[in-house]
Amino acid sequence: MGRRAALVAAEAELARYFEESLELLWTADRTGRLLQVNPAWKRCLGHPPEAMCGRPLTEFILGSDRDAAAAEILSLADGSSAGVTSRSRFTTIEGGVIWLEWSARVSSADGRIRGSAHDVTAQRRAEMHLADEARRLQTMVDERTRDLNEARAETLQLLAVASEYRDDETSQHTERIGELAAEIGVRMGLSEESVALLREAAPLHDIGKLAIPDRVLLKPGRLSAEEQELMQTHTKLGARLLFGSRSPALQLAGVVAESHHEWWDGSGYPQGLIGSDIPLVGRVVAVADVFDALTHERPYKQAWPADQAIALIRSSAGTQFDPKVVGAFLEIVAAGGDPTNGIVPGRSAGGAERTGGDGEHGAPAAPAGDGVR
Repeated sequence: MGRRAALVAAEAELARYFEESLELLWTADRTGRLLQVNPAWKRCLGHPPEAMCGRPLTEFILGSDRDAAAAEILSLADGSSAGVTSRSRFTTIEGGVIWLEWSARVSSADGRIRGSAHDVTAQRRAEMHLADEARRLQTMVDERTRDLNEARAETLQLLAVASEYRDDETSQHTERIGELAAEIGVRMGLSEESVALLREAAPLHDIGKLAIPDRVLLKPGRLSAEEQELMQTHTKLGARLLFGSRSPALQLAGVVAESHHEWWDGSGYPQGLIGSDIPLVGRVVAVADVFDALTHERPYKQAWPADQAIALIRSSAGTQFDPKVVGAFLEIVAAGGDPTNGIVPGRSAGGAERTGGDGEHGAPAAPAGDGVR
């Protein structure tokens, strides 16, 4: 076969492939105006080839997808892209929509854009179905995780209340501490999310006291050195329990439990942290806890007058307490909160924290025998 005959045969083969191909083949000028399309377009979209030629390819693309497709074609025309591949929704002659994945590049021989496309509607629907299913499953996981976290939080809240019942029959100390700590956090400019976490975490500050025997926890008068050492272990015990959770609120509660007996000047426990090395949540709860404990009665102590407890908090700024936290606390007092009820206006008065003469918080003993555990 001569060269001419071979060329004719090749052109005939290409023409046959163009006519019979299941791929949607097309040729366009540099503006994207169609010059030639094969019969596969009619089988796919219903538009006859003669109705498509002379019109821009983008005219057959769904309106909301046209700009993206036009940008791809322009990148070919201006030479910024050697080839493009994209997915667009095309409209059928009956008004339906079909997803086509199309590719194109500029021919170096004549400068025209040549491309192909194929129907990916079923694939796209499957992908969307899988995405919807993934979202549905993720929602289920999120809901289940939330339920588990709430169950953990509720369980530990009940444990905190149970520990309070040992020397506070109303068990309202934990609730008051949460509210007062949150109010201090607001005054200190914490975010709404941080305040909400603090409100949930603060009531668990003394959960480690569940492990402290009644002979120590409820002992009238001051504790011996050995008893005081045992009492102080409640910080580490509470932290160990709470840090076992993956809940952000309970993790924060672990920080509170471990650090709310640290002193600003470094003489607190269990680690002897100084100043800003003490976590802020621990510094906040320290003020709320001492004030509430001092102003509420226990089986082994009388309640302090509110003004005396406020004076102690003020005088302990810079030694026991963070001065900025004390400042926020005093702002709440000045704003007219109820000092005997956690400084939160409108809340009902109630129970009290376990306190006694052991000096757990280091508060001076006045009246005689009083202190805070």
